Amino acid sequence: MKWRQAFLRRKPWQGTRGSGMTEGQFAEFFLRQGQRVIETRSCFWYSHRPFLYMSLPYYRPVSPSQWELARVLLGGPAVGLRFPTGLDKSSKQIGILVCEDRGYDFASLHKKSRTATRRGLENCEVKPLDFAYLAQHGQRLNEETFQRQGRSLRTMTESQWRRYCQAASEMPDFEAWGAWVKGQLASFSVLAHVEDWIFFQWGSSATEHLNYKPNNALTFIVTKSKLSDPRVSCVCYGAESALTLSLDAYKLRMGFQRRVFGERIVVNPLLQPALSLGGRRLIEWAARTHPESEIWRRASFFLTPNAP
Repeated sequence: MKWRQAFLRRKPWQGTRGSGMTEGQFAEFFLRQGQRVIETRSCFWYSHRPFLYMSLPYYRPVSPSQWELARVLLGGPAVGLRFPTGLDKSSKQIGILVCEDRGYDFASLHKKSRTATRRGLENCEVKPLDFAYLAQHGQRLNEETFQRQGRSLRTMTESQWRRYCQAASEMPDFEAWGAWVKGQLASFSVLAHVEDWIFFQWGSSATEHLNYKPNNALTFIVTKSKLSDPRVSCVCYGAESALTLSLDAYKLRMGFQRRVFGERIVVNPLLQPALSLGGRRLIEWAARTHPESEIWRRASFFLTPNAP
């Protein structure tokens, strides 16, 4: 496609691993998976869900103009978009979970997590993982994780997962780490080095090995290793979520802290008449009636009015 070729010419992703990816290189990762990417003056936007766009990188507050918003909403096209901004009446409060502790060690953990982490380190071998291996063996762990969290198995299909691993293998600052129990892959994490931040970009684990605490061992080793690197100022474990409260609690016990900022959600104005005539109430009803449906839960969250 001509627009994709123009993007690649304008934003070459070749670079050195030592400096971390630029925001343009990070956007290229999503583009290589077949997702729509739009560049405006403030930032890049990518379609993290069909017809829903987020700004990149998602830890950096932006203040896009009305023209930029219209460019994404109409040019996407997009049902809605979301981006971090300052806390005011037009935004809702949200947090990301980060760790900046250069002395990260057992003392950084909650006492219960210290015990679990020591057990994980005794039972598991943690080491870097090849993306070709992950493409072949990671989907089983993805599906088991989706089932535990009450998410649809369509969240990431086999073909999508292979494209994800292929794109990560081709980019300059992606890496994968795994925790093995008795020679079997028990958990894994995909990391992205963007500027001076490290992101836990994706992770899953096998249900049968959870008692060996592979996630604790993996999180501890990776976080400690990355924060000892002078090129890294922060490790981010993603945004908090109302859909996975237990996962957020795990991250906090593992020494991560909540950094609060504002998030603005903008719905395409062409949809406002339908939402005002009962569409919003219908979506909220569907989310309450079908709590197992990730689609309805996310739609309800997305349409929740912004609040300071």
